[in-house]
Amino acid sequence: MELFIAVLLLMGKVFLSTFTSPLFIITYLLLFFIVCWQYRRLEDITQTLMNYSRNQYLRSALLSTALGLLGGLLGSILLIFIGIDLGHLGIMYLWVIAVLLMLVNPRFLCFAYAGGILSLISLATGYPDINIAQLMGLIAVLHMVESILIMLNGSFNPVPVYLRSGDNIRGGFNLQNFWPIPLIALVASGMADTSTGINMPDWWPLIKDYGQYDYGRNYTLLPVLAVLGYGEISSTSTPRQRVKKSGKNLFFFSLILLLLSILVSRWAQLTIIAALFSPLGHEFIIWLGMREETKRQPIYIKPPRGIMVLDVKTGSLASQAGIRSRDIILSVNGEPANNFYTLQELLSYGWITVELEVLREGKKTMQLLNCSPWQELGIIPVPEGFTPKYLSMDHDNIFDRLRRISGRLIRK
Repeated sequence: MELFIAVLLLMGKVFLSTFTSPLFIITYLLLFFIVCWQYRRLEDITQTLMNYSRNQYLRSALLSTALGLLGGLLGSILLIFIGIDLGHLGIMYLWVIAVLLMLVNPRFLCFAYAGGILSLISLATGYPDINIAQLMGLIAVLHMVESILIMLNGSFNPVPVYLRSGDNIRGGFNLQNFWPIPLIALVASGMADTSTGINMPDWWPLIKDYGQYDYGRNYTLLPVLAVLGYGEISSTSTPRQRVKKSGKNLFFFSLILLLLSILVSRWAQLTIIAALFSPLGHEFIIWLGMREETKRQPIYIKPPRGIMVLDVKTGSLASQAGIRSRDIILSVNGEPANNFYTLQELLSYGWITVELEVLREGKKTMQLLNCSPWQELGIIPVPEGFTPKYLSMDHDNIFDRLRRISGRLIRK
């Protein structure tokens, strides 16, 4: 416990000196504005598809930044206690490969793919000379922090969209979040001066570096900025259900990769397994989410009777009446409403107050709606009939490509 407190105090000093640095503040603000711009882009998509924008991109960016600080603290603790040295990971090569992969497909802008490829190149050619075990450990820690942030914040402010899968149009939500995280990481800086600093116990670091002299080495704490991102489509489950499952899957992936990195640092024969698991394991997690979207029944589709609500605009009449996503409006003042056009027509009769019969989670309830000609109803229904604007769902991944290629070979 004393060791943990001592490390936290030292980290606090580094964080304090870092956040008072003008260069760091400018860089951090730049990342904040980039995150803010990304959230604004998401709202622009809703504006284009639905003619509606929540105008909450600034609030989303502030929340993500606050949680990014929490993620940065957790990530820093993991990096330090695991003992990951950023000086032997080939960070520049990692970024170059990540950018090249992004040009192939934007979703490949991820260290899990770039780290796996860099490790395989190093194993095959001996260049660059990197510590693969620690590189895999870094990737595992970043994804572990990301998984926790997804479960905490992934379903905040989901963007309603119409989606096309095959010949069918369905409703759904575009879940995207971005977290700027300030990290404190280790960098080896020569032999230790035992009169200063913190003496770590014999079990440290967890990821050993037997290629170099581990004992008596001195490490410096270095501030690093990173941005974590998450993106997914949810049409077969609610946004909260989706992020809970995705976060758990990503956490188990990162935990397995972290255990592999520790084993690799002790048994080099396992290096190829860790290098392959990093991209393939991450792709498997993506595939699981895609498979669920294609195999399971969508939940945001037109019901046999009534109008299903995809989303409710903030501050609207429907919001004030307590209407929620996935509610099915059956009637207005006893008059059946089986499509959105009929609902609007019934509400235009000039009633001051109407009773909406709503089916919610299998139970009927009555919701009181105060009509106002100056206020918008605020209901975004699930797709009904012809829908001119939608997003196409792309389920292409490595496993699907391999399956198609193997199918062609078998037919030949």
